[in-house]
Amino acid sequence: MLQRKIKTKLILKKFLKENKNILKELTRKTIKAKPYTRDPWMMNSKVTEDTYEEFLKKETEDF
Repeated sequence: MLQRKIKTKLILKKFLKENKNILKELTRKTIKAKPYTRDPWMMNSKVTEDTYEEFLKKETEDF
C-alpha cells in the first residue's frame, strides 16, 4: 500500500481555506445586493403564442 504524500494534504488544506474565504466574501456581497425586480413587460404573457393559437382555431374552423 502506498503512503500518502504530505504535500497533497497541505494543498488540500490551502484549497479549502481559500474556498472558505471566497464564500465569506460572497455572503457579504449578497447581504448588500438589492433584490431583483421584474419590469412590467416581462410579466406580460407571450403575445405571439396567443395569436398563433387563435390563428390555428380559425384555420380548423374554416377547414
